[in-house]
Amino acid sequence: MNDKRLIFYIDAYSPETIPMAKLAAYMGGFAALLGKDNAVHFDSLAPGSTKIKARIEFEDVPKVTSRLDDIRRGNPPKDAARLFDEIDTQLANDNAIGRIFVEDDNGVVTAELLAFPGRDRPKVQSYGPFTQEGSLDGRLISIGGKDESISLRLQNGDAIYSKCETTRVIARELGKHLFEPVRIYGSGRWTRETDGTWTLMGFRVTRFDALVKTTLRDLTTALRAVKGSEWKEMADPLAELVDMRRDDNGLH
Repeated sequence: MNDKRLIFYIDAYSPETIPMAKLAAYMGGFAALLGKDNAVHFDSLAPGSTKIKARIEFEDVPKVTSRLDDIRRGNPPKDAARLFDEIDTQLANDNAIGRIFVEDDNGVVTAELLAFPGRDRPKVQSYGPFTQEGSLDGRLISIGGKDESISLRLQNGDAIYSKCETTRVIARELGKHLFEPVRIYGSGRWTRETDGTWTLMGFRVTRFDALVKTTLRDLTTALRAVKGSEWKEMADPLAELVDMRRDDNGLH
């Protein structure tokens, strides 16, 4: 019983020209995409264009090929879909395309298992700007201005919303909550970038709420005090709250 060899072909480089760090990134992505850490082994780097050869142990060949087939058919596991997109983006950034081939014992390519469009994938356009009513949460980190329109900035984690404006009347009340968490409401102007992210072009604040800083312990105490609440019967309500937050797509 023989192992199977797969080739990850990259057309943009040769073994002599590809930077070592870039080659290592491609090798790591290729290994992770195949999905069987202990059964996937580096075989060689073939001459010509960059061809990373991997040897798959015989027992795990069906699992690896099935995983690649699922990606090709459009129903991959989440981790495989993410890894495919990461490799394809790397190829696009390198102005390259990629292929995964099967090689027989005589070194002859017998089939193509997967293709990475890379530089040939459709270009995503930017859209907008769009105007939409909504709200933004964050810590108020600055507010001020000399004109009738007052500028303010919110920080939410690593994101800073800096193109927000409001009236002097609202700013006067909002300024009482400097460096505190608030939620501002109004009309936002947004642009969708080519990478799928949204960029705030401007936000006109019409009202706001000061957000109460509540710990999980205080929140569970309040919930258990509600008449008829099932929280008071829970042995560990803090753990239940953490689980609920974790199940919400990882958002907090």
